[in-house]
Parts: sequence; structure tokens; C-alpha cells
Amino acid sequence: MMNEADVTPWAGQEVIDCHFHERATDEGLIAHLDGAGVSGALVLAFGDFTARHASLAQTHPGRILGWARGAKIVPSDVDPEGDGTSAAFDMTSETTPDAVTQLRQLKLGGWKGFAETGGPLEVDSPELQRAYALAGELDVPVMMHFQATAAPGQPAYGIRGFSRIEDMLKKYPRTRFVAHAPDFWGGIDARYRDGGMYLLDAVVPGGLSDRLLADYDNLYGDLGAPSALLQLRRDLDFTTAFLERHRSKLMFGSDCGCADGQGTPPDAPAWPVATGAAPADAGAGRPAAAGSAAGDADRPAPEPKFDAQMAAAMQTAMMALGGLAGKCIARELLDVVWRTTSPETFHDLVSANARRVYALDS
Repeated sequence: MMNEADVTPWAGQEVIDCHFHERATDEGLIAHLDGAGVSGALVLAFGDFTARHASLAQTHPGRILGWARGAKIVPSDVDPEGDGTSAAFDMTSETTPDAVTQLRQLKLGGWKGFAETGGPLEVDSPELQRAYALAGELDVPVMMHFQATAAPGQPAYGIRGFSRIEDMLKKYPRTRFVAHAPDFWGGIDARYRDGGMYLLDAVVPGGLSDRLLADYDNLYGDLGAPSALLQLRRDLDFTTAFLERHRSKLMFGSDCGCADGQGTPPDAPAWPVATGAAPADAGAGRPAAAGSAAGDADRPAPEPKFDAQMAAAMQTAMMALGGLAGKCIARELLDVVWRTTSPETFHDLVSANARRVYALDS
């Protein structure tokens, strides 16, 4: 019997989560979707997801609409053992014709783009520009984690220089850029600068992200993670206008690490998180810099070795830093969007835009 906590206001609506990190089991994937009231998802995988995608299409038809995998932009990123497709995603050297051919084949198996792409490089680095050029050639998006300052205890995995992305938008007009994470969402406010503290008061209009979404047809935004949630909740009048203004440019994606779509922590080793975040009861975002608390400066950030367990642990840790422990980010984000938009705009933000930008129907 369905309990009251399972019922969502958006029940019966098509909701697509386009920032849904791979879980260790198929049951874990579906449990989160069901618990959050999400009908389908684009899985962000850590390796070749082709076979698993085909299997899920048989066991859970219509639930997993495709998969994506980030471009490898730093040599230290660890490739999954035995994955024969990893070289095609490697942007640390020049792309070969064989890699392009392999990526075209992966598109036939449900691969939809370079997501999530992250690493401590500048937005205009040669490695990232290879990914932009290739994404344009293959007609797939590149979704990027913009975070110039690492949170305490977290690895430095964010792309730096969101404030300079305009040059890349001009240089690669055929490429669909999907922006995500703290520096994009902080940029809804005119006062924000790359790597800054989350602002908690009323939004000052004129932010860079707001302007670029309006000015460039090839820039989109990912409505995911505590970074989006904390910024969208701080000024609901601004949020209402912002979501309406960019109703064709934003896509729901939870980036949620909970186990069941209800806020239950995942069964994963705890990720070390240093102190130093702003108080949770202030609706805190992330700290100003790694090493800001006593003793943090001498604590090396852990090496990022991304897999499903590590991603879940890091997501849970970041939720705690943001004062969101025990919450399902998917549910919280959908609740904000539901309360601040019309039915037509809600449909665009949680379904239609993802289908179009990620070509989920092809």
C-alpha cells in the first residue's frame, strides 16, 4: 500500500531526471526513480553502459532513456577495468578517427553526450576544447561541472573559469553546452564571482548565468544538486521569473545520492568532509575555500577515483555541507519547480527540454 510520503504533487506527469548517476544495481536505479516520483532518467555512467542499458530496456521499459559519460580531461582519472571504450572519451591527447567512429557506434547503443564532464582545468583548456569540438561534430551535449573552489575534504574536480565561457560559446556555436554546479548557479546573482560563497539573501538581478542563457542559443542549465536547490529556494519571486524566462533552456536533473528517493543515505562508505561550511541553519551553501577551517590546510584532498559508490558518498557529503542531510534532492528540487511554475513551464523544465537537448527520442 502506498504511504503518504510516496505521493507527489507531480504524480502522473512525465518527469525525466537528466542528471542521474549510475547506481551499483538495477534495483537501486529504479528504487530512486520510484521513490522520487520520477518516470525516466538519463544515467550518467562511469564506463560503457551499452549492455546494461539494453538489459534495462527489457526489464524496465521506458525508465532509462539513455546514458551519458563525461569526457576524460585529466590523466589521473581512472578508467574502469576492461572497458574497451575508454580511449574514445580521452581528451588528454588529440582525438583519433577511430575514437570518433567508436563514439558514433556508442550513440547507436544509447549514448547521449559527454556528461558529467569535470576536472580541475580551465574552461578554455586544450583538453576541454577537444571535447567541445567533438560534441559539436557528433551533435551531442557536453554537460560540465563548474566549481573553481573545492569544498573542504573534497577533491578538486570542478572546471574553472565559468566567467570566461562566453568565448567558448562563440567559438563552438554548434556545441550544446549544459552548465551545472556552484559557479553556474551562483552566477544567477550579479554579485557572484567564480569560486565564491553561496549568497543567501534576495537575488540581485543581472547575474552572468542569467544573461548568457538569454544571449546564447547553445547554453543550457542543469537544474540539479544542492547548488541549484539552495539558489532557487533563496528568493522564490526571482526563481518564478527566472524559470519562466528560461523555460526552454533549463532541465531538471537531480544529482541526488540518496538510496530511495526519500532521503535515506546510500549504503556507501562515508566520504571525509572537513569542517568549515557555513551553518546549516542559515541555509548554507558551500565554504569559501578548501582549508578555510583550522587544520584543513594540512589535509590533502582525496584523489578522485570515480565510481558509483564514491559518487553516492560524495553527493551525501555535499548535502550535509549544504544543510540538506536526510533530504532527497530530486524531491526538493521538483517541489520548488512545481510551486513556482505553470503546468506548461513545469512540463518543459522536467520533460520536454531534456528530450530535445539530449535527443532522447532518437
